Amino acid sequence: MVLPQKRQGRSLSEWFQTTAGADLLEKENALLKKVLPELFGYHLLWTGEGNYWPGVASSSVAHHVRLQAPDESAVRDCDVIGSHTSLPVQRDSIDVVILPHLLEYDPHPHALLRETERVLHPNGHIIILGFNPVGYHGLCRVLSGFRGNMPWQGHFYHPLRIRDWLKLLGFVVKSVSYAAFLPSIRYERMARCSRFIEQAGQGMLAPLSGVYMITARNLIVTSNVIKPERSRKKAVLDGVIEPTTRTCLPNKRLREV
Repeated sequence: MVLPQKRQGRSLSEWFQTTAGADLLEKENALLKKVLPELFGYHLLWTGEGNYWPGVASSSVAHHVRLQAPDESAVRDCDVIGSHTSLPVQRDSIDVVILPHLLEYDPHPHALLRETERVLHPNGHIIILGFNPVGYHGLCRVLSGFRGNMPWQGHFYHPLRIRDWLKLLGFVVKSVSYAAFLPSIRYERMARCSRFIEQAGQGMLAPLSGVYMITARNLIVTSNVIKPERSRKKAVLDGVIEPTTRTCLPNKRLREV
């Protein structure tokens, strides 16, 4: 997740600590827990702060690496520091990439997706979490009182637009899940109604969800016809395969696994 430099109001990280932000995170982590156990491989790369995304731990991939950009406002406890549009990762080396609310705040979303495709292994998967511009959060964004504040200051992309971008890069969308059809509700009686709407909303109300999660598969086959057998017994950058053409700012030294 990109944590942009503060402009006005609180940052996205701080918004996640509010009642509304925490409620949204709970629903998004529930979406992750449904799809991650079904995705397999050797290496998983994700962006964001560990306190906010416990759903990543449900992945069947045992080897997780968290990356943050060097200009983020809260770089801590990450495995690798590097640019999201120039990942310090070897080509075709990652099996699952998770991008939670990254496209909304990156000035170069197309370059970010192209770089993600570069590092993904053929048949690897990408998971994108984003705010829906026609849902509840999108409505808040267009209100003049919310402009300039997180998370409303980001550029919200419709899931259909993200699907088109992925298709151009050779991805096949496997599923699109939706959540957060209503704002956070504290009262228990109304909260029960909210939970019912969340369950029923996957059908008719899906286009009006507050957030969506897209899971896509990389089907582009690289030009190398014969590749060496993949193994974790090689030099890695604290979990990430040592890059061949990229430079990086590692938090820790190279180690053998």
